[in-house]
Amino acid sequence: MPPKKTSAPQPSKKTETKKKDKIIEDKTFGLKNKKGTKQQKFIQQVQHQVKQQGVKRPELLPNSGVAKKDEKKKELDELNQLFRPVATQKVEKGVDPKSVLCAFFKSGQCGKGDKCKFSHDVSVERKSEKKNMYEDNRQEDTMEDWDE
Repeated sequence: MPPKKTSAPQPSKKTETKKKDKIIEDKTFGLKNKKGTKQQKFIQQVQHQVKQQGVKRPELLPNSGVAKKDEKKKELDELNQLFRPVATQKVEKGVDPKSVLCAFFKSGQCGKGDKCKFSHDVSVERKSEKKNMYEDNRQEDTMEDWDE
């Protein structure tokens, strides 16, 4: 007859509770005498987390109602991300679109590549409009505008 298979010795409940109390004490060191509700809520939260650690809850097991709700929520989030409203990029009349950085390329979602009418060069965003050296844009001050 083959020897019995023995699993790893399970620690007693007393040692587990001591370990959990030690963890709680370490995480909430110096907060127990604070009067603020924020600290007290934090202490309660830490205690709850540590005490529930390692405990299997039936509602979080697969094929339960909570798991199905989580799956549905994840699926809806994914669909919303895929089918979100399409943003368009417009340019004023007379402006070269290649002088404007593609907003979709900037966010990493432009799928047009070379066919895109906007620029995919990041340095374009830093450049400003060039001034025409041969044109005088100053407003002339004539005598008609003067006050008496």
